Amino acid sequence: MTTWKPNFLTKIGAATIIALLFKLAFFRLTDFWGWDLLVIPIIILVLWEGNTFIDRQLDIKYSWLTHPKQRIAAQFVLSLLFTAVALFPLMNFIHFIRFHEVRLFNRAIQHLFVPAVITTFLGLVIYISSQFFKLWKQSLLEVERHKTESANAQLQNLKNQLNPHFLFNNLSVLASLVYKNQDKAVDFINELAKVYRGVLENKNTELVTLKEELDFLAHYIYLLKIRFEDSISFSIKTDENTLAMRLPPMCLQTLIENTMQHNETSQTKPLEVLIYTKNNHLIVENTLQARSDTTESSHTGLKNMQARYAFFTDEKIGIINDDKVFKVILPLI
Repeated sequence: MTTWKPNFLTKIGAATIIALLFKLAFFRLTDFWGWDLLVIPIIILVLWEGNTFIDRQLDIKYSWLTHPKQRIAAQFVLSLLFTAVALFPLMNFIHFIRFHEVRLFNRAIQHLFVPAVITTFLGLVIYISSQFFKLWKQSLLEVERHKTESANAQLQNLKNQLNPHFLFNNLSVLASLVYKNQDKAVDFINELAKVYRGVLENKNTELVTLKEELDFLAHYIYLLKIRFEDSISFSIKTDENTLAMRLPPMCLQTLIENTMQHNETSQTKPLEVLIYTKNNHLIVENTLQARSDTTESSHTGLKNMQARYAFFTDEKIGIINDDKVFKVILPLI
């Protein structure tokens, strides 16, 4: 969203119009002398530029979005104080040029001071109201964008988990288990059902606790271990105090699926996956054993996660690839 900024000529024109309105509002027509059309616009321009500078400095320290109360208080106090203080030397300087005398509380200051402060106050009310209106519109757009991104993320999660290959592979494993070990086949069906239940329960959830995410992952890992046996190994170590922290749902499942998709798994060279926490971050790390038949990755899963994280934190997902180990670092919220 771009913000219109007036140029110098526009400011001069606006200052002249304000000067005319100012005189008509606070003085009699008989007090209207021609020099006012030069003097008052100059004062207005100085006050305008000074308050603009104050506004820019406050943008750095107190954002309208994150610190609205502090911003309103600081804007009113500093702008009114600047207006009050700046009027004295300006009006005395102009009085000196016109009458060649110095009077601290001259007639012009007595006439202009209160109206100028009132005008500044009204200007601040209009400005602050416009800022809130602009932020309100921006927040509505952000909410709509959030809904769209969230819906796309949920759809992508469902596609990742409920794709035909996933279902086909697990049904193939199940068919084999039915003949070999019926008790294990029942356990496999239960775990498969828990995975699908977890997908459906979290499809409208924006954040889950790390404990909930690890519980879901346990069911998913069970299915992988039945299918790949000793060709893949998982090591999970998390700090107790991080279990209540949050992250978008099914991030771990997405990372594990990417790992399986792009690395070889075999009994002679098992794929090692480490999942651990460090400094309030969740790290998923695996040895690199690139598959010979894999195509170049589009990183769709990682981009999807980065877009979801952007709604909740400014901290980015870390990715490290040193040709030996691939590591993804997820911030815990």
